[in-house]
Amino acid sequence: MELLAILRRESAIDPRPLIGLTLLGALSTTIVLALITFGAEAAQKSEGTFYMVVMFLAAVGLFVLSQKAVMASMAREAEEIIRRIRSRLFQAVRLADYIVVDALGRATLHTALAQETQGLSRTVTLLAIAAQQAVTLVLVALFLAWLSLPAFAIAVTFGGLAVVVHIRLSRQMHGTTAQAAADEKKVFEGLEHLLNGFKEVRINSALAAGLLAETIAFSDDVRKTKSRAKFGWAVAFMLIQVMFYCLIGLMVFVVPLFDDGFAKVAVEATTVALFMIGPIATIAQAIPSVDETEAALTRLHVLEDRLTRAAASNEPEDTLPLDEPIREIALRGISFTYREADGSPGFTVGPLDAAFRAGECVFIAGGNGSGKSTMLRLLTGLLRPDGGTMEINGRALLPGQRQAYRDCIATVFSDYHLFRRLYGIGPVDPERAAALLRKFEIEEKVAVRDGGFTTVDLSSGQRKRLALMAAELEDKPILILDEWAADQDPEFRRKFYEEILPGLCRPDRTIICVTHDERYFATADRMIDMSEGRLRAASPHSEGSAVSTPPHQGKAED
Repeated sequence: MELLAILRRESAIDPRPLIGLTLLGALSTTIVLALITFGAEAAQKSEGTFYMVVMFLAAVGLFVLSQKAVMASMAREAEEIIRRIRSRLFQAVRLADYIVVDALGRATLHTALAQETQGLSRTVTLLAIAAQQAVTLVLVALFLAWLSLPAFAIAVTFGGLAVVVHIRLSRQMHGTTAQAAADEKKVFEGLEHLLNGFKEVRINSALAAGLLAETIAFSDDVRKTKSRAKFGWAVAFMLIQVMFYCLIGLMVFVVPLFDDGFAKVAVEATTVALFMIGPIATIAQAIPSVDETEAALTRLHVLEDRLTRAAASNEPEDTLPLDEPIREIALRGISFTYREADGSPGFTVGPLDAAFRAGECVFIAGGNGSGKSTMLRLLTGLLRPDGGTMEINGRALLPGQRQAYRDCIATVFSDYHLFRRLYGIGPVDPERAAALLRKFEIEEKVAVRDGGFTTVDLSSGQRKRLALMAAELEDKPILILDEWAADQDPEFRRKFYEEILPGLCRPDRTIICVTHDERYFATADRMIDMSEGRLRAASPHSEGSAVSTPPHQGKAED
């Protein structure tokens, strides 16, 4: 069983005390049952039962204490196991290639990290209860054997049949459970499309109708699949109950035919047999949860293995520092080809040959689909090139230096994410933060307090200003902006190109901006144009070369 393997591998606690407490809980339950049966017989004879009452209360207290200890320990350990699994997945996602994470999709990762790990928490607690009930069932069966061997034989036979029936039904339902999870993933993907594409959905009624119809259809598939699964478990539970009803009938009507002494213990044996229905029902209810968790753990392992293999196939990227401050970044024949689902080649960017020097501000222009975003991902080390070399200060960037290089880059991508907290920046000078907020004209809407922004609930243009402010607070030697001014109003766009951007320039910093604002091309030190995945210089000062223009020797023309 995968779940037990996970518990053995991931658990950091000694299982022996838990096993002992589980046995103690089962034993106390059996003692309670025995005292009830013997106490009922004593009451019929009007005999004193004070000592039985004392023993009964002691047994109940023992059961409560042992169960409380087991449940508390299992709950803590379950959450600790989930924390460790999530931590590994978080780390695996962080170290995985951009292309792998992008291919997996947010819906898959969100489902794995949120929903499927949480199922383990519920199941571990239920498994602890089922384990205690299983031990109780064994002890109660032994008590029944002490009362009547024929009754015990019948109970074991029917119990064995119930287990076999449930196992067979569990195997049949495994495929249904897996299908339900796959259908539910499609529903999450539809929800992701609805939220991420909300503007398009609101504008285009035909698009909205198609998306909603498909998502609702997937949701209906989930309903049907889960209903079929739950009906199957209900049938299994009903069959077990019917089998135990038959067991009671056999004990009352058939066993006396073969055991003359059974009449003396008929009430006790029947009571014990009826009591066995509870543990059996608990175990039966735990099986579908265990089955669902097994399927979820399988998917988690597949996901973790895929991410881990993707990271392991690359050389470690964080083992070496950069030798010196970055003065020049050069792409030498860098190329990257996107792959279709079947592995066939798609759009290719490159080979790219360009250099970017400290102290200059370079604009990159080009039409949609020209490869600008891919070039930025190659330049920032998010994508591993299929060919070519990246050089830092004239020397090839080693695989072990890639993270050290990335740590020198501050970015605001077109699809940026704004973090409310200023992670990794450290204490922020209040005067500097206030000055930047004034410069970005949002000092009345937001402040920097307790290591983060007081709010990020702003317009898209204002959020982008906060993203640039965070990038500036990082004080990195490389600043990359992807269509930063696209969400700004005309007046602030002018301010950005004519005041803010020049103020961000400094001798030890390289600024690279992807832009379509031809009106402001002259504010750059150099222009590079992209077309069909290739680079070409657009600056009259570069004489057709994207590499040779020294910094601050002139401005590009529109």
